[in-house]
Amino acid sequence: MPHLIIQYSENLGEQVNMTELCAVMSKAMQQTGLFPLAGIRVRAHPMPHSSIADEHPNNAFADMILRIGEGRSDEQKAAAGAALMEVAKSAFAAQLAQPHFALSLEIIEISKRFSWKANSIHPRLKN
Repeated sequence: MPHLIIQYSENLGEQVNMTELCAVMSKAMQQTGLFPLAGIRVRAHPMPHSSIADEHPNNAFADMILRIGEGRSDEQKAAAGAALMEVAKSAFAAQLAQPHFALSLEIIEISKRFSWKANSIHPRLKN
């Protein structure tokens, strides 16, 4: 952890380079100083089926879900969320300038008790 999942309306993929967006958001996660590099994952998934508001053909969305492990204060989570949202707002500036776009971010904290992992990347990147 942390994993940032970006679900987006399929029409948004024509407007935004999602590979580049994933890299930008990964860098932003690293810059918070709250997350181990070896745990950072960013992935984007187009949603081929959706109904957005009034169903105007230009409507689009990007819904970001940040799944993190336990151990950070509410203040740290809020600061990380605000920082990531600012980066995302910058990345989607053209879309936000139009009256057809919705951008959201939610942080979900995963309980250690109910989370299992196997990761050979962590030992390689350990400081």
